[in-house]
Amino acid sequence: MSDTGAGATLIVGLHGVLDRHPWIDRVNAEFDLGEDVFSLAVRRASAYAWSSTVLTDKPAADNLWDHNDADGDWTQDGQVRQLAWLQASLPRPLNTPGRRQRARRLPVLPVITVLSDALRRVGTVHLTGSHALVPLHRAGDARVELAEVADWFALADPSGAASLTVTVSALSSADLGARAAEIREAALERTYGHLGVEPLKPVTVQTPGLAQPLAGVVQAEGVRRALAYRCEAREWSTDVAAWVTEVFADSVRAVTGLSGPALITVSSDV
Repeated sequence: MSDTGAGATLIVGLHGVLDRHPWIDRVNAEFDLGEDVFSLAVRRASAYAWSSTVLTDKPAADNLWDHNDADGDWTQDGQVRQLAWLQASLPRPLNTPGRRQRARRLPVLPVITVLSDALRRVGTVHLTGSHALVPLHRAGDARVELAEVADWFALADPSGAASLTVTVSALSSADLGARAAEIREAALERTYGHLGVEPLKPVTVQTPGLAQPLAGVVQAEGVRRALAYRCEAREWSTDVAAWVTEVFADSVRAVTGLSGPALITVSSDV
C-alpha cells in the first residue's frame, strides 16, 4: 500500500444478514434502476458532500475519498454475508502556501454511514461485524476528537450493551504483540472508559460475525493478526463499529508509529 501516487487505499466492509424489502425487485423493474452497492454508495456519498464523481477543472481535493470499487453479497439464506464493501483512495489535500496542513482523520464513519444507508435502502439489516484496511501513514491524530465523542456513545440504553471482539492485523515487522498493553491503554484514554477493553489470548479467536474472505485480501498481503481484544460497549450499531475501528487505528498509530497498512475487525456477539 504505497503512498507514492495521488492517494492511499482504504477498504471498509459491513457484515451481517440482509432481508430485502419484498417490493425492491418490482420497483427496480418499474423504474429500470438496477441499483447495487456501488451505485447507491456513489449517490449517498454525493448527497452528504463527502465524495463526488462530477468531473471539474479543479482537483477533487475536497473529497474525503475517491470511489474505486464496491460490491456486496445479498444472498437471501439467513447466513452472515459480507453485505457491502467499498474500496476507495484518499486524496491528498491541496497545499496552501504559508499554511501548515494537518493530516485528515480517516473517513471510517462517513464510509460506513454511506454503506449502511445503501443497505437500509434495499432491506432490513442485522449487523454482525465490520472490517477496515486502513492506511495508517495517512491517518491524522484523532485523539482529541475521539475523546470528545466518547460521551455520545455513553448516552445509550444500558439494556443494549454488547460484547465485541476486536482484532488488529499488521505486517509482522510491526511487532504489535509486544505493545498490546500500551495499545489497550491508549484505547481506554480515547474512550474515557466508555468502552471496556481487555486483551484476548490466543489472538486467533473466532469471529463468526465476519464472512470470509474479507474484501481487501489482495491489498492486505503479508498482514497477520497480532492483537485481539474483548470490548464492552453500551450499544451495537454501525456508529459503534466505526468508532471502535478508529479508536484502535489511532491507538496503534500513536503507540507504534506504524506507517503501513493495518486490518481492524469488529464483530458482535449479539
